[in-house]
Amino acid sequence: MVQSDKLKKIIAEVKEESSPVITLSNELIADFSKELDSAISELDMIMESIGENSIEDIPDSQIEYYCVKIPALMYYAGQRVEELGMQVDLASNAKKSAQNEAMVKVSGTVQEKKARVEQLTEDKALVEAIYRRAYNSLKVKLEMAEKIYSGLKKSLSKRIAEVDLDRFSKDKYTREPEDPMED
Repeated sequence: MVQSDKLKKIIAEVKEESSPVITLSNELIADFSKELDSAISELDMIMESIGENSIEDIPDSQIEYYCVKIPALMYYAGQRVEELGMQVDLASNAKKSAQNEAMVKVSGTVQEKKARVEQLTEDKALVEAIYRRAYNSLKVKLEMAEKIYSGLKKSLSKRIAEVDLDRFSKDKYTREPEDPMED
C-alpha cells in the first residue's frame, strides 16, 4: 500500500513536470500536421455519420476526393518531417556542444562532472526531447495516413471492379433471346 502511494506521487510529479514539455511538443506537431489532421478528422466525421452502416454508404466522389487529398497532404507533411529531423539534429548538436563546454568548466570526479553537466544542460536536453517527440509523432501520423489512404484506395478499387463486372456481364454475357423464326 505504501509503495502504491509513493508510485502515485511520482506519477503525479512526472505529469506536472512534463506538462509544459508536452504542450510545446503538441504545438510543434499541430503546426506541422494541421492540414493532414483536418482531412483525417473530416473523414472520421463522415465515418461517424454513417455509423454502423457500411463504407459503401460513402459516395464515390468523397472517396475519390480523399484518395487525392490525403497523398497530397502527406507529401507536404513528409517535407515537414524532414524539417523536424533537421531540427532534432540541430538540437542534439546544441546539447552536445553545451555538454562539452560545461565538461571543460566544471571540476571534480568524473561522476561529479557528469552530474553537474547534466544539470547545466538540462534545458538543451529538453529541447532535443521536444523535437524528437514531435518528429516521431509526425512520422507515426504519416504511417497511419498511409494506411487510411490504402484503405480508401482498396474501397475505391473494389467499387470500380464491381461496376466493371456489372457492365461487362450486361454487355457480354447477357444472351439475346433466340428468335424462333430465324430457322
